[in-house]
Amino acid sequence: MKVFISYTQQDKKHADLIADKLRGAGHEVWYDGWKIKAGDNLLEKINQGVKEVDAFIIIISKDSLSSKWSMHEYSALAFGELSSPSTRIIPVLVDKSTVPQYLARYQYVDLSENLDRGLNEVLGFLSDKPPAAKIGEGRERTYAQAIAALTRALNAGRLSLFCGAGASIGAGILSWDNLLLMLLESMMIRMSRKHSLSVEEVDPMEFQRSYSPSALVVGKYLKTNLGNDFLPQLRDALYSKNPKSCAIIEAIVDLARPQRDGKPLDSIVTFNFDGLIEEALSANNIRHIAIYEEGMRYSCSELPIYHVHGYLPRKGRIKKNTDVVFSEDAYHNQFIDPFSWSNLIQLNKLSQNTCLFIGLSLNDPNLRRLLDVAYRKNPSRELNHYVIKKIPSHSEGTINSLALLLEEQDANELGLNVVWVREYSHIAPFLTEIAGAKA
Repeated sequence: MKVFISYTQQDKKHADLIADKLRGAGHEVWYDGWKIKAGDNLLEKINQGVKEVDAFIIIISKDSLSSKWSMHEYSALAFGELSSPSTRIIPVLVDKSTVPQYLARYQYVDLSENLDRGLNEVLGFLSDKPPAAKIGEGRERTYAQAIAALTRALNAGRLSLFCGAGASIGAGILSWDNLLLMLLESMMIRMSRKHSLSVEEVDPMEFQRSYSPSALVVGKYLKTNLGNDFLPQLRDALYSKNPKSCAIIEAIVDLARPQRDGKPLDSIVTFNFDGLIEEALSANNIRHIAIYEEGMRYSCSELPIYHVHGYLPRKGRIKKNTDVVFSEDAYHNQFIDPFSWSNLIQLNKLSQNTCLFIGLSLNDPNLRRLLDVAYRKNPSRELNHYVIKKIPSHSEGTINSLALLLEEQDANELGLNVVWVREYSHIAPFLTEIAGAKA
């Protein structure tokens, strides 16, 4: 059987061991490189290689995962295999690193536990009759290593949570689309009264469907036409369903509880306007402070919750200078000012801590820019942070595999490990495992 071994120079000793074992069993082994020249298309070269060999062995380690070239090669191999499923891909783990999700759907071999047994497993996968767990069969990931890394960060006082809309929707907070529709209706009623338009002629859903402006542009319409009523109406809409709490928020509370033998959760960075996390912390007598503008300070006994897009608590007077990142102009202000307090806070946490992203799609260009900057500045190029994402679903298996590959590839290039869950309801138990492991 023709076998190609993909490895980084730091892992050459493992490549040599595998090559010797395979050659001794009569396999033809090639691992001197793809002979790629400047300007060559990596994907095309690997697609060509897929047709020329029977199996690929991919050595995965801390060094390979920190190599952008290796990561491109891995994902290109996975792309190539989608069009040639008969080719066997065997990831081989040589240390305690995490196998990228788009490679973990293959049965992988772990050499870090027992070298001889692992080498024999590689031979088994290359036999005419592979073991019962066939190459290419999907299998559930376990995240013991991710939980251990997050727990270590928590115990060291170096864990920050980054929370998006998905952290609050289960509690009854309106989704972004529904929030815009409710405010759009208020704006249209206001304009119809002011300009003698017929309310019956105005349908916010039809407006959205027909005109399809971006959410940030709609936000600008709302701020302009609602004027001084914008923030009060935004708050009323935000809490219109009387949201309370949910499993994710309760799990975040568990992570925030003071530790007996360790340091506390470092911070929470939230892109949400609501104060549901603060309410849940207060109900559990956990000291905290919401920080939503430059110059606000906190004591060492308080958990800081940074509302980097603004803050609208359920009760109390809305301060005159309150602002939220809701519209195009506000977003542009944040994006073009690299020294804004919110950007500096996020960069600081991304540079100094281990960060866990909850309920975020990673579509925000400003957040992506900050992640990219922090990753580029990271001398080790390790994937220090984690994002919880729902496994994409589609009726066709190839589309599923491609979507999974692309999303994980994108996250890795931003310095993020991906923790995949099949349902959103699985997020809270994952957080609870981290909270339970900290004890």
